[in-house]
Amino acid sequence: MIKLEWNGYWIEYVRIEWSGSDEQCSRQINFDIPSNPYDKTFQNIKIKLGDIVKLCNGKKVLFIGTVTTRERKGEIGTVTYTAMDFMHHLLHSNTTHKFKNMTAESITRKVCREIGIPTEKLAATKYNIPKLFFEDQCIYDIIITAYRKAKAHTGKKYMPAMSGKKVSVIIKGKDTGVVLEQGVNITGASHTDTVDGMVNRVEIYNEKGKKLGRVEKTSQISKYGVYQNTYTKEEKVNAKNVAKGMLVGITKSSSVEAIGDIRAVSGYSIKIKDKAAGLTGKFYIKSDSHTFENGTHMMQLELSLVNTMEEGADAETGGKKTAKKKKSSHSAGVTKKQLANNAVCYYTESGTVYHSTTECSSIKNSKTKKKSTVLKLKSVKLKSGKNKGKRKYKPCSRCWK
Repeated sequence: MIKLEWNGYWIEYVRIEWSGSDEQCSRQINFDIPSNPYDKTFQNIKIKLGDIVKLCNGKKVLFIGTVTTRERKGEIGTVTYTAMDFMHHLLHSNTTHKFKNMTAESITRKVCREIGIPTEKLAATKYNIPKLFFEDQCIYDIIITAYRKAKAHTGKKYMPAMSGKKVSVIIKGKDTGVVLEQGVNITGASHTDTVDGMVNRVEIYNEKGKKLGRVEKTSQISKYGVYQNTYTKEEKVNAKNVAKGMLVGITKSSSVEAIGDIRAVSGYSIKIKDKAAGLTGKFYIKSDSHTFENGTHMMQLELSLVNTMEEGADAETGGKKTAKKKKSSHSAGVTKKQLANNAVCYYTESGTVYHSTTECSSIKNSKTKKKSTVLKLKSVKLKSGKNKGKRKYKPCSRCWK
């Protein structure tokens, strides 16, 4: 039984959408509640911005968050609210820190304590990172960067998540136990193959820019051409193993609509049995959207065959400046690492792409361009059509390389 709590009371709702993704780890709920501003006998619930709401499945708390947006209409009907969980504070808080011989879990505790967010169940890496320096960096990205450093030693992938009001870090890809099967609980599915995002060669350098070697997939290069990335060797790290881990082949992604299961959330994995759509085996959940309405629970999942981890922030390591200085987000050619949640971007409401600069040829001559942040546009979803519930905007492949 899904219930919505506000101010210590269970309140009536018309519709709730509970969603998140593995790249936007601040989960959110959008909920509609009845409203009639013209009837004095009707008890209108006066939820304010900043109020705390809870989404519960029986006694299990699925979500605790702060109301960040309210949309009221003049006519009789509903009021729509958006609430974000407390990861929202990590995404919108920056800090400057030097860390020496600290584990990723210790760094996470320290930066969260700075903004008053408690932690629990932080994945243990037991690896002391020699040195890290961050200047005016988003706290969320600092946590990701620290755990990426540990990943080179543990071989595991990590993701921050909220456990109630506390920050936790999970090992990505753990099995939920959910099995979706065509003709049983799947109502719709699609499958896509793409070479977008392919990396078939990685050049290895030391911190002075001297080339040390390369790893590559020659069969992919002969068929698709070169898609190259670079890696700067870190202290006490097997550079070739890390570079091999950066290689990316054909990306296979899938989307599934199914009867809802609250265990199916981003960062975890499920099993699919759908021979008709070519979806069979273990898949990782990239994003999820659960809708509760009229006593039903349906979900939409974006899936991948590959378990990936976010990039994180640029940092200085080993006491020397190994990270390239960031370019302005207003200049063309912003790197993937700079595609941070708090980066400034530009878009048009009629389009489906966001840009790092107004000088990009795709948007330069538009008179309706608007300014926003990557985080905000990640949360915008399509409200109709066959892709309803999916993310509307994607980064421009020209100006956001």
